[in-house]
Parts: sequence; structure tokens; C-alpha cells
Amino acid sequence: MDAFESEFTDSVKRSNPSVDALARVGEPDPKRAAASFERAAAHPDLAVCIDDWCPALLTSARPQQAADRLADLATARRESGHPLEIARAPTLPIVVGSSDFLSRLLLRHPDWVDELAGAVPAAPGAVAEDADWSGIRSAKYHALLRIAARDLAGRPFVDSLTELSDLADGCLAAAARRSARETGTAEPVVFALGKLGGRELNFSSDVDLMFLYDSPGGEPDPDRSAAASTFIRHFKQQLELPSPNGFIYRVDLGLRPEGAAGALAQALDSALSYYEVSGADWERQMLIRLRLLTGSATLYREFNAGIRPFVYRRSIDPGAIGAVREMKDKIESERLEAGRDLEADLKEGPGGIRDVEFLVQSFQLFWGARVEALRTGNTLEGLAELARQQLLPEAIADDLTRAYLWLRRAEHALQMADERQTARFPREPDAQLRLARRMRYTEPDAGIARSRLLDDWQRYRQQVRAHFDDLVLREAR
Repeated sequence: MDAFESEFTDSVKRSNPSVDALARVGEPDPKRAAASFERAAAHPDLAVCIDDWCPALLTSARPQQAADRLADLATARRESGHPLEIARAPTLPIVVGSSDFLSRLLLRHPDWVDELAGAVPAAPGAVAEDADWSGIRSAKYHALLRIAARDLAGRPFVDSLTELSDLADGCLAAAARRSARETGTAEPVVFALGKLGGRELNFSSDVDLMFLYDSPGGEPDPDRSAAASTFIRHFKQQLELPSPNGFIYRVDLGLRPEGAAGALAQALDSALSYYEVSGADWERQMLIRLRLLTGSATLYREFNAGIRPFVYRRSIDPGAIGAVREMKDKIESERLEAGRDLEADLKEGPGGIRDVEFLVQSFQLFWGARVEALRTGNTLEGLAELARQQLLPEAIADDLTRAYLWLRRAEHALQMADERQTARFPREPDAQLRLARRMRYTEPDAGIARSRLLDDWQRYRQQVRAHFDDLVLREAR
């Protein structure tokens, strides 16, 4: 606890929370916030541990709201017969101060505070194989609570990508088993694509999936196709079904062969024929991230071997990088035409997350046939391997790695607030400050914390765009 936090905490102990301190940290209504801190400090279970929660709330995203919710949570715990002990869950204050939806969830389920035991809560456990839909949903939100707390406690952010992907894998595998039982159908093979395929899922994200059904000789079978479609519709409906405790996952099936016009599931031969005859350059890029989620490993190996020549062409393909460049240009043009503020888009704007992903994928398409180690769907692993193979200067790989992690962390911090799928870097100063606090820019002066966030945002996106321009866009000049 630094001097500023200590002085403010002392003022709370004296039942006179410093309005000036709350104004300095950027609280928009410091007088109201002071009353909320005073109320929290008056609760018997919080009065004895003010040093444990007050400093964390002071430099959180929403100090006033967090103080009220912490007091409400302490009341709910006491009423349940299990008084709140902040010392047993030291990350609770910063979780409540950082995430609106998680604090609401905790108020609905006060016993879930127990998930936050320890200075850094343990990583989520496995999802029960026989879980029903309620159990799968509960497992997801218990795990999100832990993952958010682990992020905010300062453990390496890259672990979040793995933990979120492992969580989705477990939930989706349990959902597949449940759907097969409830529809009386065989489970098709489920492939993960996109960020889930690369094991770098967002905090709040669609899951991109593709399905194949097993059939004799890999040929189309109308009855098996119909059964797989029944399975997929039920699977998707249940995963997206809203409830008071949220939903499981939004499912995107748009990356399957022929997109919305294509069958929900394909036989092996049909899928391979599609890519051989009609596969587009963007689908080569997309299939880099293909990963088996559940189902027949044999069918996966056959499909993966069959698409390999399509994704990684035997000869050096001088058009590979150009195709990636054209796809990125098309995305940016379409978003601008739709009125999107690309300059405030962490994902698709210039210097954003997609620039890093597309840069790596362009090198993978160019070199992947000759360098098998490059065939990974994980962006960070791809950057590391490009440096190891001396295909990308180590200094550039390091720049891109740091920038990518910062951009993804910012994206997670935005989504952590209310479990919304967003990558919009806020334009509003107060929203920028809240993002800075969620990313643990904890300087007492709100203006300094916000300025540091903006400086880092500009620096990282400029680095990314400069490297992307030099390595991918340069042929367009």
C-alpha cells in the first residue's frame, strides 16, 4: 500500500472517506462514492479488514459501485451463515471493482466467493463429462470467475488464453455428449477454428466450429447427414440458450464449406472435394487453425492429411502473402463502408490484433510446406517459430509478441466488464480510464493512468502497423 492509498484508507477508518482522493482517482461522483465507502466500512465483516479491500477498490474501474456491491455481498454472505472473509479471497475486491457481470453473479451466488480462495486462485478444473446443461453453464461461470481473478492478480496474461480455450474445450465436449444422448444420434467430429482452434480464445467470444460425420468410405450418406444436422441444431440451441446465469457459448458455423449455403455437416469426401475444387485463399488461411475438439481422431487425421496440400502448397507460393494482403484490405474497406470506427478497433483496425495474426499466417502459408514446425494455429507460437527459423528477425518477433499480448489483454479487459463481445477501444475519457484500471494502470492520478494507456495504445498499434506494412503490404506500393 503506497502513501496515497494509506491516507485514503485511514480516512475511511475515521468514517470520513476523502472526497478529494476519490476525485483524484477519477470517480465521477466523489461525494456519492465517499458515502458508499463509508457504508462498506460500517459493515461488521468489512470493518475489521479495511486494509484488505479499500486500496484495491480505490484504483478500480468503478470505486463507488464496487464499494456498494462489496457491502451487499458481505450482507448476503452473513445472511447465508458464512460471513465474508476477505483474507481468504484477497482478489475479491478487484474482481468486484473490475467486472460488472461477475459482481452481479456473485451477488446471485454468494457462495461462489469460495472460488477465489488464495492469493492467486487456482486454475479452473475440468468440466464433468456427464454434466447436464445447467452443470456445463455453471462450470463455465465458475471458471470465468477464477480466470478473471487470476488475470487481475497479475499472473502471466498468456495463461488466460490457454485457460479460456481449455474451458471451452471441456464445455463443448460435455455439450456434445449431452446432445448425442438427448437427440439419440452419433456425435459427429467437431473441429475448432478461429481463436479456439489456435487455443487463444477471448474472454467473451463466439466459438468457430466445423462438423464432419463418419460414413463408410467417407462418402455422403443422407441418413447420417440428417442425423448430424439434428445433433448440430440441438447442440447450438442449447449452448446459446440464455438463462439468469448467462449462456454457455455463441456458436458460429459460418466457416464450414460453402458457408451458410452449405450443409451443417459434411462427409469426408465432400469436404475434401470442396476445398480441392472451390477452396478460396481465405479458407487456406482459416484452416491453419483447424484443431480436433471431439470425435474420431482417425477421421481428423484423414481430413487434416487431405487438406494439407491445399493449405500448404508444395512449391513456394509467391501469391500467398498477396492473398493475405488482399483479405486484410477487403476487411478494412468493408468495415469502413459499414461506418465502423476502425481507428478505435483493437481487432480489425490498422495496427490491431488481425494485423499480427495475418502477418503470421502469411508467413505460414508461404513457408509452411517446407517448414513443418510453422504449422500451428497459435499466433504466439507462430511468432516464436518464425524467429527460431530465422524467417523473421528476433527483434520484430519480440515487438509483435509484446504488442499482441497488450492488444489481447485490452480486448479481454473490455469484455470482462460485462461479458460483451467487443473490441472497440473507447473514445470517451471516462471509459478509457475504466479500461486503464482494468488493465491495472494504478497510478493515483486518473489523468496519468489514462495517458499511459493511450501512449501504450498508440505505440503498440504503430509498431504493429509498421511491421505489417513492411512485411505484408509492401508489395502494394
